[in-house]
Amino acid sequence: MVKKGFIKRRKTSKSRESTVKKDYIKTVERLISILSCLDKGGSLSTAELSVELGVTQRTIQRDFDLLSRSGYPITEKERGRYVFMEGFSLRKVELSEEQASLLSFMFDISHSLGEKFEQSFRGLFKRLLARDLDTPFYAKLPAGIKLPCDEAMVKELEAAIDNYERIHMHYVPRDGVEKHYDLEPLKIALYDGFWYLIAQDVARNKLLKLRLDRMKTVERKDESFVPPANLMAMLDQSVNIWFEEKRGERILIKVAPEAAQYFKKKSYFPLQKIVKEEKDGALVLETFPGHPEEISHIIMNWIPCLTVLEPAGFKAEIKTMVEGYLKIC
Repeated sequence: MVKKGFIKRRKTSKSRESTVKKDYIKTVERLISILSCLDKGGSLSTAELSVELGVTQRTIQRDFDLLSRSGYPITEKERGRYVFMEGFSLRKVELSEEQASLLSFMFDISHSLGEKFEQSFRGLFKRLLARDLDTPFYAKLPAGIKLPCDEAMVKELEAAIDNYERIHMHYVPRDGVEKHYDLEPLKIALYDGFWYLIAQDVARNKLLKLRLDRMKTVERKDESFVPPANLMAMLDQSVNIWFEEKRGERILIKVAPEAAQYFKKKSYFPLQKIVKEEKDGALVLETFPGHPEEISHIIMNWIPCLTVLEPAGFKAEIKTMVEGYLKIC
């Protein structure tokens, strides 16, 4: 049974969406206002700011706490009044990684909220700051960072995930044959530039990863569920969308000396571990993929620097893939 009040929620979703965006802008505006004022050498009172900005002192205190945790040297000059530590300036001191990350996040996350919100967000920065907040840090975001489906639908998914509610979904996969699913929605995730809903298929008791841009309708149902206890561990161990609930057999991979430095610094494979380092600098890694494609694409990208050692069956699969590629070259 579709949850009562669904149609009403759909009608008011745009107003809720507008309220969320306004609240988000206000929060960011307070943070940037605080940084801008402190950078001019002034001291700020939580009591005065709460009156000026129309929020509680506790809200202002949380703003100061967030900025302090992000690495900004804010000190309490006297009870309820804060200043930058003497000698610190946003204009003169190179930002730490944490400080740059906070500013970059607040600036760049606007991409995911749509063009109109991005424009207003950028206008906010120009209005509040005397100069452009450029930093030494740059992070290349995937091209698909913007949510590709109706924002109201995303809000329904968020609410269902937050409240552990099952949903009914109309979905059109790559083959174009429409499908209907009863799902237990777990997370909305971004992998390699594509947004997915991670969900449990109720009928088949199987973990699914469904592209948001292929969803047609979403309806919340008056049915609750209990999320799997290993959900976060499963996501933390993943390296791409091909992960599964259970890890598969151990696979050993040899890394050539010229590529070893990269695999020492970064985990390209799930549960990657160096089991041997040879005299010439080559490495032997172990990994436990839940699905062959979780690592096969990575191996193909690194050929000829990677060689599958075992098991024999998976080694043969990679050999077949390489031979197939060579035939069409």
